[in-house]
Parts: sequence; structure tokens; C-alpha cells
Amino acid sequence: MKIPRVLAVLAASIGSLADAPPARAQSALEELAARCVAQGAPAIRCRELAVTARSLQGTVGVLTGLGSEVPGSPSTLGRRLGTSPRIAVGGRAAFAHVGLPDLADPGTEPSRKASFVLPVLQADVAVGVFDGFYVMPTVGGVLSLDLLARTSVLFLPASEGFDGNATGWSVGARLGILRESFTLPGVSVSLTRRGLEAVRFGDPTGPGGGAVEVDPTVMSVRATVGKDLLSVGLLAGMGWDRYSGSATLRAAGVGAVSDPSYEHTRRLLFGGASLNFLVLQLAAEVGWATGQGAVDGYRGTPFDAAKGTAYGSIAFRLTI
Repeated sequence: MKIPRVLAVLAASIGSLADAPPARAQSALEELAARCVAQGAPAIRCRELAVTARSLQGTVGVLTGLGSEVPGSPSTLGRRLGTSPRIAVGGRAAFAHVGLPDLADPGTEPSRKASFVLPVLQADVAVGVFDGFYVMPTVGGVLSLDLLARTSVLFLPASEGFDGNATGWSVGARLGILRESFTLPGVSVSLTRRGLEAVRFGDPTGPGGGAVEVDPTVMSVRATVGKDLLSVGLLAGMGWDRYSGSATLRAAGVGAVSDPSYEHTRRLLFGGASLNFLVLQLAAEVGWATGQGAVDGYRGTPFDAAKGTAYGSIAFRLTI
């Protein structure tokens, strides 16, 4: 199978997965907002809180994953001399430029938009456990396998309405389609599951009278392709995230309402470059996560839920 054909199949697979859930996500948002209204809160505030919960879930979810699973590495690691696992350890400093409704904004109209940059620090380890198969000379790494793990710390400023920083984890695997060679790029696909401790935003007793809390879990698919050009490597990829978990809305003067299975999806695109120094690699990436869709009854407001999110990172990786 030729490389363009491989990439087309991967793109179609990720696209079909991402296209399935929007109707369910919209229904869950509307149901949660309706339950808030039934408690006696204003309809516009309940819908805004539901939109904020979905956006917050996606914001912190993308910060746990960002672009490529192993920065600057489109190919699986493989094994050392065909016997012992090859191990890569690294760290990444990243950010996302995000927006949310400003829940501290008082009044009966939709809140103004709050925009800020959220940073995250990550530590990664990848272990090459299977070399895969050679189907012909210079064409190898087919069905090779890496195991992946990550820990993250999200820095969520209290001055913007967050209730402290949050830590997260990630485990998964990366499957090789092709290992990079003199004539071919490296191509791989990864599947990871991420978790993050509960994140709170807003204050139900404050001026705006509203707050949300999410407890997100993320299922991520990433497809990457790249090639080294002497000491410089180039990488590009696409991804799909499904965010799920509980969401709780708190409006002033009424009881909290929760949905234990609040979920939605979004696509991601990313690209980057790296410098290779034998066992050490330095990498930088930028990316874009698509918006989360406009919401009936919450259109034409200062915060546009359909706008995407830009993110970027710098990283180092040591392979032994």
C-alpha cells in the first residue's frame, strides 16, 4: 500500500469517528442546561454554564495531549540490536491560547469573553517493544509497537477564576505503519487514554453567580508522518480527541446539577521541526484544535464556542 493511500485511510478513519457524536454532545448540553433551568436559574445563564463546561472540558483535555505523542518522532522506536527495548524519556513545555465565558461578569446578558494562555509541563517515557516486520528492503517497521506514558501539570491561574492547578496522566501505545528510511518517511498511529483531576472554574457566590466543574477523561488518536533531512527533522500530523466525564453546573441561588457522562469530540492538526544530536533531540510544534460547535440559544455572544484553539510546545527527548 502506497504512503498516500495509508494517509488517506487514516484520515478517513479519524474523520468518521469524529463525525459521529456531535448530535449526542449537543443533546447532552441542552439537557444539562434544561435541568439547570428547572432548578430556577435564568435560561441564558444555564445555557452559558453548559457551554462553559463543554469548553473547559475540551480546553484542559487538549492540554494533556497537544500534538504528537513523542515530540519530533514520527517513527516508532524499535528495539536496540533487536533484543532489548529502546527507551526515550523527555519533557515538554506547552501552552494553549484559549477563551471561555467570563463567569465573573455580572448581569442578565451573556458574559463577556475571557481570553488567556494556559501553560502545561509534561514528562514522557516511550518504550519500543516490537521492531515490526520488513516487507522489502528499506521498507520496515510495519506493525512495530511502542508503549507510552506521560504525566502532566496544568497551571490554571486563580486570577482568571480557576480553583488551583491540576495534574494528569496518560497511557497508550503507538503502532508503526512505516519506519523512516533513506527513501521513505516514518508513519505511525497512536491510541492513548488520559485522565485529569477535577478542574473548577468560576464562583457561584461571586459577582457573576456561576461556576462549573469538570472531571475529564480523554481518548486520543494521533497519526503522524515525518522525515529527517540531515540533522533537521520535519513532522506533520492529525488527531482526534473524545472528551468525556462528569460536568457540574452551579448557578447562584439554586442547587447544582450534574451529568456523569458529558462528552464531545474535536479534531486537531499539528506540525513541527526538530534538531537531532545523536541520542538527544530538540523539537518544537504548533497546532490547531477545531472549535466545538455553535449552540442554539447561545449564538452571537461575546464567546464563540465554534472558534478553534491554537497551541504550541517545545520539547527535548533523550533516547537510549
